[in-house]
Amino acid sequence: MTVGPPKTLVVVVNNDVYTTTNDGETWNPVGIKDAFPYTYPRGITVHPDDPKTIFVTIGDSTPGRIGTVMRPQDTGKTWEDLPFSTPPNSAMWVINVPSFNSQLVFAGNRYGHLFRSDDGGESWNKMWREFSEISSVLSIAS
Repeated sequence: MTVGPPKTLVVVVNNDVYTTTNDGETWNPVGIKDAFPYTYPRGITVHPDDPKTIFVTIGDSTPGRIGTVMRPQDTGKTWEDLPFSTPPNSAMWVINVPSFNSQLVFAGNRYGHLFRSDDGGESWNKMWREFSEISSVLSIAS
């Protein structure tokens, strides 16, 4: 995923997150073992109104027992944990911030919990409906 400025490419692999600002000449690992509470990142999206803000879903393993959403507001230099009001039942898997309402954020996990934030990720509520495995989330304006 390309974010910026400056033009930054962010890649999520199964045990770290890497960034580059020079078209892939050099890659810098975030070092999630030191920066994140868990070590299994999965989904990523960029804030539609602020390209320096990224959201990454993460868990302890697959399918995992717990997870969270991590967010830097400086293109991946410093990360903060965005805790949920109700603990998820597995690793967090996917995330979506719709372009029509950048304060609305949805995050889903491996075993069907869907969380909603109405304040850009500052606070989260688990939605009442539980699903089977959530593999993607898309919010469409109607």
